[in-house]
Amino acid sequence: MEREVPSMNLLHCAVLCAASLSALPLHAGAPAPRGALAALVAVDGQRDEISAADRVRLQAAIARYESTTPPFRATVPVQAPAYPFYPQAGILGQDLFLLNFADLDTGSGILDWDCSGYTYNGHRGHDSAIRGFRAQALGVPVYAALDGRVVDAHDGEDDMSVEATNKPANYVMIDHGDGYYGLYWHFKKGSVAVEAGQTVAMGTQIGLTGSSGYSTGPHLHFESWKDGRWFEPSAGPCRSGDSSWVSQPQVFRPRTVSDFYFTEGEIEIPDLLTYLLDEVPRLSTFLPGVRRIGQRIDLYNLEAGSTYAVRVLDPSRAVRVAFDGPWGNDELYRIAYGLFWFETDFNKTGTWRFQLDIDGRNVLDAPFTIVAKPGQVKNRPPAKVRTRLVPARPATGRVMTCEVLTSLVFEDPDYDRIRYTYEWRVNNRKVRTFTGAALSDVLARDRFRAGDRVACRVTVADDRILATAR
Repeated sequence: MEREVPSMNLLHCAVLCAASLSALPLHAGAPAPRGALAALVAVDGQRDEISAADRVRLQAAIARYESTTPPFRATVPVQAPAYPFYPQAGILGQDLFLLNFADLDTGSGILDWDCSGYTYNGHRGHDSAIRGFRAQALGVPVYAALDGRVVDAHDGEDDMSVEATNKPANYVMIDHGDGYYGLYWHFKKGSVAVEAGQTVAMGTQIGLTGSSGYSTGPHLHFESWKDGRWFEPSAGPCRSGDSSWVSQPQVFRPRTVSDFYFTEGEIEIPDLLTYLLDEVPRLSTFLPGVRRIGQRIDLYNLEAGSTYAVRVLDPSRAVRVAFDGPWGNDELYRIAYGLFWFETDFNKTGTWRFQLDIDGRNVLDAPFTIVAKPGQVKNRPPAKVRTRLVPARPATGRVMTCEVLTSLVFEDPDYDRIRYTYEWRVNNRKVRTFTGAALSDVLARDRFRAGDRVACRVTVADDRILATAR
């Protein structure tokens, strides 16, 4: 079963421990069932910046490049809108989340293109977070947004930063032609795959998402420049004009469950780093008897003043534990982790269920199993997945994206973290293979032509068992 490294990134932690509890007695002499919300851990969003030292370095690199190298002229010229795709693996709103946009307020206030407050003072780019350090460990690619020539690239810096300190990052800077530059920041250590002077095609993998430098968690900082000045590529109510996206990424507002698992006993948080690494065993099968089971649920967009209600059902669908209460958040938590536990007498073998409602609406119905003997605890294969190609047929001057269609929570019946292997073939010839955590992968523009037969095969693994996409 998959037992990689890490989970997300925190700016503050609120521990809330009150809940009302009700349940029917089980049998004479059995302890009363109990349960509670043990903690709510909130993330305000990845605070990041290109450090002052990195800004000096990039300005020097640009000056050196422009004094010695003619401007890059793309085979496919940059046209408005400029960006055909978002340059990071994953599906926005599922396993990839835009947290911050550029700050358009020139003073001490903040203003993003959507008037939503999804930025912070002085921010110049787009920040897109992945599903934590576990995903970073498996690998989430970053791609060249357009054709270009590498102006500068840097690697070798530590990549597990959880603090906004003035440290150097791993990065790539690309001249995309026609005055456009792209800055790609915070790569995973050892992952930068290009070097200064190298020409890259749109969609070329240039590195892996990380948390190096001035960063509080694994994400990509993507910054756009035109004619020597940074700009916000998205357009909306607070940024007039045309968008620089073929399909503009939107502000993500729906409440979403992005991950969930069970474990033996209550999940404790001895310190921030231990929590971020998330090395708690993920389980789905337990033995009979009185025991305490912990749960972790990862949420996006938990609204202020939200409430929860938990029910634990036995194989006969009888409610064995029920408790409810307020989450305790007095503001919107864009990323939050809830830690629950419940304790009862698991005196029936079979499938039990953990059900969670938020504000009266069911958001989770998660099964777990009680078996009679230790030998009945088995690792099960990951869920089968479907895939789609975007676009469905190759088009000149565009990348191709292979997307995995699956449930974030139920990717694996044992709640293991899994990895996806993408195998790309063009006219039945293998042209790219990548294994990582993301729900998509990209085939670069120069690997195919219009009219080619392009196929993507995805294999899913939880270490011991594989399942092939259909």
